Amino acid sequence: MKFSAASAFLIAALCIAPLRADSFDDLAAKAAAARDADQIPQAVDLYRQALQLKPAWAEGWWFLGTLLYDSDQYAPGRDAFASFVKLQDNAPPGFALLGLCEFQLAAYPDALSHLQKALSSGSGLEPQVEQVVRFHQAMTLTKLGLFDQAIHEYLWFPAHGVKEQTMLLGLGLASLRTALLPKDLSADQAPIMAAAGAIAYAWMSGDVAGADTGFHELVAHYPTAPNVHYFYGSFLLDTHPVEAIAELERELQNDPGNAYASGLLALTMVRAGHQDEAESMARKAATNHPEASVAQYVYGLILSRSGDKSAIEYLEKATQLDPVNIDYHVALAGAYSKFGRNDDAYRERVATIALARGTDPRAHH
Repeated sequence: MKFSAASAFLIAALCIAPLRADSFDDLAAKAAAARDADQIPQAVDLYRQALQLKPAWAEGWWFLGTLLYDSDQYAPGRDAFASFVKLQDNAPPGFALLGLCEFQLAAYPDALSHLQKALSSGSGLEPQVEQVVRFHQAMTLTKLGLFDQAIHEYLWFPAHGVKEQTMLLGLGLASLRTALLPKDLSADQAPIMAAAGAIAYAWMSGDVAGADTGFHELVAHYPTAPNVHYFYGSFLLDTHPVEAIAELERELQNDPGNAYASGLLALTMVRAGHQDEAESMARKAATNHPEASVAQYVYGLILSRSGDKSAIEYLEKATQLDPVNIDYHVALAGAYSKFGRNDDAYRERVATIALARGTDPRAHH
């Protein structure tokens, strides 16, 4: 059989013509099919091809991000969710998974910002996802040394009946002012953190007797461990101030530079009317340890009562470190008023009332 010259030319043209590229719709359909079939590498590749054709495809960024996150590919997962939230900036699940990727990448300030955003919009998260996000937020706060904020976030867990061993380790780390993650604990460190977490959980749950028993065992087994006596002293402060002072003094015997114990001890002295004696201790703790909220607060309180305008700086710092502590806001409002900053005083009083009533989002846990 012979081909005509025209037929031969047509066949040659067909052989060298490029194959038709898949359309966006074809790639999106194939990506969904691969995802449904659990063919993860193929699905990832197909979603990436589709997104090259249509970068504004929010659903594609979402599915690509979830596939990468579930495959422990956190860096590209972060990038996918960052693209998703640019397109869907009111989607809590997107910010949640973006923050979780950043947490895994040790980008803790970014992780905190996005985890908080995920929780700030009335949630919109599935209960199981919300629990994971809240735990990672609390761990991130602890890792960043924002222990008071972390402890406030941990209140959510006993309030919702959630009690899990890794969570108790995280709560113990926050309670003992230790800027680590549960996964970073050595075999020697884990038991004390678990014990401290169980005590804090009992205390938060209203089991005062159980917490007190736990504290006695904790100080007996770990008498020189950092912040153990401070932790117990903070528990005793409002009901047994004399015993609290003894515990704080024991903490300072173990660690004379402990700003949390110094600040709390100075506060007990102020409450007892010994402000002059407390001032030196409070000044040293606040100056040397700007991260210790109680030290900032008590020194600011002393300065305010003494008529020193620089009190505002310390009280503002205290409220930044522990935004839900009503005492800090009351003191700051008083200082603003005392030094003629009436608009700021009004704003701070409004914030205080909102916290007290539970209408300020920061008060929710």
